[in-house]
Amino acid sequence: MHSIIQVKDKKGWKLFHRVPHIVYKDDPNWICPLESDIEVVFNPKKNKTLEHGDAACFVLLDKNGNPQGRITAFIDYERNKLLAYPVGGIGFFDCIQNRDYAFALFDAAAYWLKEKGAKAVDGPINFGERDKFWGLLIRGFYPPLFQENYNPPYYEQFFEEWGFTPFEQVLTFRGETSNIPMDRFNKLMETLGRRYNIRNEHLHLDKVEQYAEDFCEVYNAAFKQYDHFKPVSPPQVIKSIKEAKPIIDPKIIILTYFNEKPAGFCITIPDINQLLKPAKGKLNWQTIPGLLWRKWRTKKYVGKGIAFGVHPDYRTKGIAGILLGYMSRDENREKYPLMYFTTVRAHNTEAVSVYLKMGVEIDRLHLAYRKALEAGIEVEPHEFIEIPEHLQEPTAVVNIPSTRSQK
Repeated sequence: MHSIIQVKDKKGWKLFHRVPHIVYKDDPNWICPLESDIEVVFNPKKNKTLEHGDAACFVLLDKNGNPQGRITAFIDYERNKLLAYPVGGIGFFDCIQNRDYAFALFDAAAYWLKEKGAKAVDGPINFGERDKFWGLLIRGFYPPLFQENYNPPYYEQFFEEWGFTPFEQVLTFRGETSNIPMDRFNKLMETLGRRYNIRNEHLHLDKVEQYAEDFCEVYNAAFKQYDHFKPVSPPQVIKSIKEAKPIIDPKIIILTYFNEKPAGFCITIPDINQLLKPAKGKLNWQTIPGLLWRKWRTKKYVGKGIAFGVHPDYRTKGIAGILLGYMSRDENREKYPLMYFTTVRAHNTEAVSVYLKMGVEIDRLHLAYRKALEAGIEVEPHEFIEIPEHLQEPTAVVNIPSTRSQK
């Protein structure tokens, strides 16, 4: 027997956060996400999506009261006004290798979502920002990047046997900066520089207000056509920069200007996940000193792209290549010998094409799934691309125990 409880208080959160430590106890690759990064998603004071949405967190307990699985469910009523039918989401799913437990969690989340009016469910995704905690890891089981979903291979079987359909591919590109063709980008910059007034500028912390205005001008123009689009404002950007100040490197946060108009941006951060591993998901007076010491000792980092965009007025001007080339300039190559570029959906063929010209390759693949929750709803997946040969080996089908005989 088992039971499922909804997280309502600190005791519930404690059980919720215990689950992954049970699931991944023997996995050396796993790095625990910061508990505070997860809780903030469900805090109305921190996540503005909750102003026009609902969310719930659940924990599955076995017959002895031990946590064995977790899941979250959420729905954005405002976003659903733009869709053909209301869609909810699930995320932060973790479960021991037990099909009945996994299906019970999926069922609990689906029941909650149907009560809120959802006719389909996406997962595993984040409630809000699409650049973090998005998709099920299918290929590339390496230590995760900061705020990147990581999971055991057997989760794929859980999702597909419960009835989820692969809906979109989320690609992570990786490249050694020494292999990025800088000669090509320097020639591009030189050629365009003779015809246009183009300049690059990295973030200056004493000019955050101007950066925020220019970033918003590009971002809101670049992504307004997407159904998930939510405009950003300069105060939001300024707040994000201030909150992230301890980990950002202004030299890899880039804006490109075309005739003095903001034309594109590329935001990269040092990946700090390896520094966070000993903290085991907790930032407090016991773990912060160790984190600061490890940060002080680290001279070289992996770069992690978190945002990239080009204003539609300048997409034929070579801005994407200029941005990526400037971000990979000599002073950054020394500190960031390895770069992971902003995750991109496979159906964003323009972005995929730009990345492939950078001399980088797909390093890992996440899938976001969708399942209809009522008859008559047709799930139409986005366009998929063929994945590289070294990622094509299928995940082994595992024998997942059932507890049916115990009930």
